[in-house]
Amino acid sequence: MSLDTKPLETMNYIQIPDYAFDTIIYLLKNGYDVCDNVDYTSSETEKTPQYANGYSRATMRDVIEKLNYYKEQAS
Repeated sequence: MSLDTKPLETMNYIQIPDYAFDTIIYLLKNGYDVCDNVDYTSSETEKTPQYANGYSRATMRDVIEKLNYYKEQAS
């Protein structure tokens, strides 16, 4: 995936419904919480760095997909 940007003078605005914005915030907060709860001495799967890595990667993927959807809708 590339992060294409436009020059400032051609910037467009994208509207995102409140529920979609709330979903994105929820996804990011959960991803942050999983990463914040990593315990390098724990054997609990949900606290391992590997779990946090996979969870945060999936979170970023989901957020990118949701934002791209609304960007495409605005075009």
